[in-house]
Amino acid sequence: MAVQWAYLKFVRQGMRAAVIQEFEISITAVGGDQYLVRTENVAKGVQLAEEKVRWPVAQWLAQTKSLMHDPLLGLLQGQQTTTRAGQRGLRVLPDSPDTATLVRLGQTLHDELFKGQLHDSWVTAQGVAQNRQELLRLRIGMKDSRLQQLPWEALHARTRPLATGTDVIFSRYILDQRQGHPIQISRQNLPEKVLRILMVIASPDDQERLELKQEVAQLQSELHPAGLEYDDSLLDVQLKILEQPGRAELTQELDRGNYQVLHYAGHSDLGDAGGDLYLVSRQSGLTERLSGEDLAGLLVNNGIRLAVFNSCRGGYSAGSEQGWQERNLAQALVNRGMPGVIAMAERIPDHVAITFTQLLYRNLRKGQSIDLSLNRTRQGLISAYGSHQFYWALPTLYMQPSF
Repeated sequence: MAVQWAYLKFVRQGMRAAVIQEFEISITAVGGDQYLVRTENVAKGVQLAEEKVRWPVAQWLAQTKSLMHDPLLGLLQGQQTTTRAGQRGLRVLPDSPDTATLVRLGQTLHDELFKGQLHDSWVTAQGVAQNRQELLRLRIGMKDSRLQQLPWEALHARTRPLATGTDVIFSRYILDQRQGHPIQISRQNLPEKVLRILMVIASPDDQERLELKQEVAQLQSELHPAGLEYDDSLLDVQLKILEQPGRAELTQELDRGNYQVLHYAGHSDLGDAGGDLYLVSRQSGLTERLSGEDLAGLLVNNGIRLAVFNSCRGGYSAGSEQGWQERNLAQALVNRGMPGVIAMAERIPDHVAITFTQLLYRNLRKGQSIDLSLNRTRQGLISAYGSHQFYWALPTLYMQPSF
């Protein structure tokens, strides 16, 4: 009887934890600096809302570029450190006078987003979620490339950043009619409590050397800690390491495996065909580029549900023109129908990338949703490096509405 009661309690707790209340916002450019902000999907009892706003986006973008410390814009403001874009980047100085203003920019974005009807609807949604003891999922959809460059992950509700908590979870999606259909995978084909990950590490000889083997070792230690008994409450994470592959080797491994997650650690950057992933030529050991568009087809055809790019600028949107600009990895994959993509908004230092991997899979292994796991990862980055650094705002999550 005691066993039956314990099992029933476990099931009820799992069901309660799985309940998520949606609060979906779309932002559409209507000319100049004017935008139509409206709710698209809210819980029962929460009113729909719509506001037409005028935002100083150019000013926000200038602040963002300064605060995220693009090396091209701040060569005299920091110390050099290895980044995952195949070049030297910056480490933010602890005493930099600009470091605290990422919070202020997040407060500004929060207050400008939740105005008028949107504010009232958001407050109601928070109250409903708290009353029902449910998670509140905030998802922001946008098509304008300028808006995509803003650090929405830094949305700050005066007392704390929203995307670092365990009551409000955050993700993005992209408004575009060309978006592909999400991958449909039968649950019968997915063993319960099993997460199969293909981890690809690539550092060509003509790029900056990275501590990729250290990242692998720490992840393996995190997933299978020595001396500890097996915990059946955690996901069984099956990790396959693919070292220094070229395009052909990556294609073959994806074809023969049954993976759910692709984790890439290495170099990447913007490109005209959905960004570029840097693989390794078997003949020369030099860079062999794989475009985001080609990668998207490869991953979708092989049933990958989540792609994690622990590399530079996988989610960076360049240019100031409005509309779709598919020049980064995240956009290329989302457009093809990938259910979930995590990518970095800017260049990420090597040591931060290693910490990010540990924190992300520590939480995913607990069976938490992807957006909740990433929220907790951001909080971990704040704890490790401080909120005055921009590192916690780098990971960007795009999720299809049905994922």
